[in-house]
Amino acid sequence: MQVFHQNDLKAYLDSIQPKDTQYVALQKAYVNGDAIPGLSVEESKRILLVNLERLRWKNKPSEDRYVIVNIPDFMLNVIDSGKSVLNMEVCVGQGRNMDYSKNLMRYDDTDRVDNPNEHETPILNSVIYMAQVNPVWNIPQSIAKKEISKEAQDDPLYFDNKGIDVYKDGKKIDDPSTIDWSTADISEYDFKQRPGDQNSLGKIKFIFENKSNVYLHDTPVQSAFYRKMRAVSHGCVRLQHPLDLAHNLFGDGKKYDLIAKDMADNNPDPTDINLSRKIPVYITYYTCWADSTGTLQYRGDVYGQDIVLFSNLQKKLAN
Repeated sequence: MQVFHQNDLKAYLDSIQPKDTQYVALQKAYVNGDAIPGLSVEESKRILLVNLERLRWKNKPSEDRYVIVNIPDFMLNVIDSGKSVLNMEVCVGQGRNMDYSKNLMRYDDTDRVDNPNEHETPILNSVIYMAQVNPVWNIPQSIAKKEISKEAQDDPLYFDNKGIDVYKDGKKIDDPSTIDWSTADISEYDFKQRPGDQNSLGKIKFIFENKSNVYLHDTPVQSAFYRKMRAVSHGCVRLQHPLDLAHNLFGDGKKYDLIAKDMADNNPDPTDINLSRKIPVYITYYTCWADSTGTLQYRGDVYGQDIVLFSNLQKKLAN
């Protein structure tokens, strides 16, 4: 009812606009018609519009200290009192627009529909409560069906070389090479990769509750961190420097010392280590923001989400 008692409606609407620094910076750029470096004014206007919309949503950090991953930037930051105290490159899930052929000036009508790649990393917020050192990887059925069965057909020693145990009805199979994987029903089997240098999760994963069963984790394959395009995973977030994140979260002390020791062991066992102080984690999707100098930064729309959001905003504006 307060709205109907305003004498100056414009002043009232201005007063309830978000006041955080990123929103104000993008709003100013939008009003002034500023262009993102390398892009036209019109495309910049559309990009600013969709990112201003995201900044109005209620899934933004409110805590002083948190971990944040920005998918289009392929970066993780630990923020403390408004400043980044740790940052590193990450790899995220594969997307629908990885060649950046689609943008807000050039796309098809079909791109207006949200049709994500099955491996896209989900946008979420949760709380990191545990690190698992030298984890066992419970390989999802989707990966087993598409990748592991084919590898096993081509190489009888595949399971031994990769440290993968095969189970049926809860019982470990002594010699999985005796199974004809070209005809076997993969859904009848479970696959677990033992800890070690071959493990796809590397030496540590950071666990937080979420419906998509994703986490932050180490990786034995470091080459992807040297690419510009780092949307290469099956959905989880791979960390360039996981031990640095462990040090930041756990601090100096016995827990961190144990993590460092266990990660260095050649034949380790899985170890769960609880965080004394849980820390919020945000996995976000921003294609444009203002850096510390006020310069507009832009990253390609790897998941095509700008297009979907812009299309829906256009519908609202038309109404």
